Amino acid sequence: MGIQTEERQPWPMNGLEQSFRERVHADDFLKSLAPKKFEKVVRQITDDAVKVITADLLSRAPDMLVRHRKEHDGFSSRNFKRWRGAFDLLETIWVACEEMGANFNRHFRPEAIQTQNFTFEAMTAVHAKSMLVTAEMICLMKGGFADAALTRWRTLHELSVVAALLSVHGQKLAHRYLAHSHVQEAMDIEPEELERDEEAKGRKAKSDFCLAQFGDDLKKHYGWACELTDKKRPTFEDLEKLADKSIGRIIYKRASQHIHSNHRGYDQLLGVGESEETLLLVGQSDAGMAGPLILGAMTLVEVTSVYLMMIPNLDRTIYTRVLLSLSRRLHAKARALEKNAAMRIQKRRDREQRSAAL
Repeated sequence: MGIQTEERQPWPMNGLEQSFRERVHADDFLKSLAPKKFEKVVRQITDDAVKVITADLLSRAPDMLVRHRKEHDGFSSRNFKRWRGAFDLLETIWVACEEMGANFNRHFRPEAIQTQNFTFEAMTAVHAKSMLVTAEMICLMKGGFADAALTRWRTLHELSVVAALLSVHGQKLAHRYLAHSHVQEAMDIEPEELERDEEAKGRKAKSDFCLAQFGDDLKKHYGWACELTDKKRPTFEDLEKLADKSIGRIIYKRASQHIHSNHRGYDQLLGVGESEETLLLVGQSDAGMAGPLILGAMTLVEVTSVYLMMIPNLDRTIYTRVLLSLSRRLHAKARALEKNAAMRIQKRRDREQRSAAL
């Protein structure tokens, strides 16, 4: 699991300290120096050592990076081979969602502009960001970072909640949602910036216009949803409940833990899920991909389906069902690959135990 490196002896990083102490002990001149002069000598020795070690590291870096990148490429190849069936399905879903969304936007945008369809504008933005976030998830999973991919799913889940609310509550909520971004963008403008920057003045004017329309609620984090939730400071959990998506709360909380700096047990990461030993994971792993693969596909399909069915017809009904079918197929494939790997690991462990008993 991950990139395997050769065993190395622990490095105490005290060689320079020890050499310096031996030198001081053997050098009567250094021992006789006043404290301030001694500190000056230490600073000079430190500065010289930094230059020498930096130069040495940079001179050896090219060869070291060649080896490191070769290991990285080897891991990526093995990781892709292991999960290829699921990766292929997820990327197929991504391309299909991108093509459907792009065509839907191109076809209906002229009418949406003419009728000032705020729901269409907001939903198009939500779908586009969902595509981007899913692409980031794919990149992270191919790179061997299942936990990081899950944190990006956290954003994808948030977008699916917003999409669900916009699809139900329509123009008024969508208008507030779009206006909220203008207010938030202008909140960090410094007074000096307004005096000299015409672009900043434009952003501030747009923000003031939105505030005049919808009030100071838009200055709050989820201010666009204050009226919807009937709360002065709505939380994302409130929005989840309104969108009937609380089922994702447990996974959302787990994904949030990896973003922040609070301590987590070393065995809580997806990337160490197949390890028998306690590991401090600092790099890639081919474990734990099934969850992010399944969640990424399922949530992207949800957002795309809500987007396309803003203007329903038979074609789009069928296309969304095709996407759902692909998502279910990916779910089965990812779980099968995960199960097969677990069986291989268990067989290997059984062989090792039998060999050890002989």
